[in-house]
Amino acid sequence: MKLLGIGDNVLDDYRWRQELYPGGNSVNVPVLACRYDGSTAAYIGVLADDGAGLHFASALREEGVDISRVRVMHGVSARNYIELDEAGDRHFVGNNGRETAQYQALLCLTPGDYAMMEQYDLAHTSIHSWLDAYHPAISRRVPLSLDFSGEYDRVNIAQLCPLLRFAFFSGGAASEEEVRALARTALDAGARTVVVTMGVRGSYLLEQGREHRQECVRADVVDALGAGDAFIAAFLAEYHAGGGDLADAAQKASVFAAQCCGHYGAFGHAMPHPDRCAGEQADLCL
Repeated sequence: MKLLGIGDNVLDDYRWRQELYPGGNSVNVPVLACRYDGSTAAYIGVLADDGAGLHFASALREEGVDISRVRVMHGVSARNYIELDEAGDRHFVGNNGRETAQYQALLCLTPGDYAMMEQYDLAHTSIHSWLDAYHPAISRRVPLSLDFSGEYDRVNIAQLCPLLRFAFFSGGAASEEEVRALARTALDAGARTVVVTMGVRGSYLLEQGREHRQECVRADVVDALGAGDAFIAAFLAEYHAGGGDLADAAQKASVFAAQCCGHYGAFGHAMPHPDRCAGEQADLCL
């Protein structure tokens, strides 16, 4: 398929490893779809011109992603800070705030961006991309997929789902009954295919007239960050290739998500932490 990501990107700052990894749902999904089955992938977003931003752009080129519509702005790359607890579990512990290129130069879509969209089978974005004003215009030009993650309520479901071909939610903390009710609410609001992922409990998928409960595929987990994005990427690719086979796409997506737990970062491409590099440079100067 031809899949276009629009919106958020961030460097995941693995503090215990002193490494940064490119990430962000709207960029992870097209990258991982391309890696999954060779899907044509492109990305529209804002990158900074610092070392981390240049590394991010290089990683996307290496993955075969078209970044011709990416904006490069002077500033600092956005980072999410991730740490390990005593049990070895990863936790999001903050970010580097709003003094970043991505926040200071919010993505504004142009006629050139809309022309690009019309060349693709599907556009994917996330609730964290600050594109609310653009969702109607995007959906008029290309089928739209959106990841709500865990940031949903009845208001944004009612506003967004009428525009969506695919709606993805994270329901890891919800009961089975709550997950099914959430999916039904999104479907009734207008989304044509609704997927609720539940971590190690698998996922629940709903369309008009059919549903599917997918069990999780077990894996030797190195890093679960990005597994949900891997599921979305493979699901979209398989659903397109298989003519809408809900169960087959979900099963293959679960396998791919498990495989993606075998490496650090959503799609790898680690870079040394700038603080580490500065320390090593200082050592050389002693």
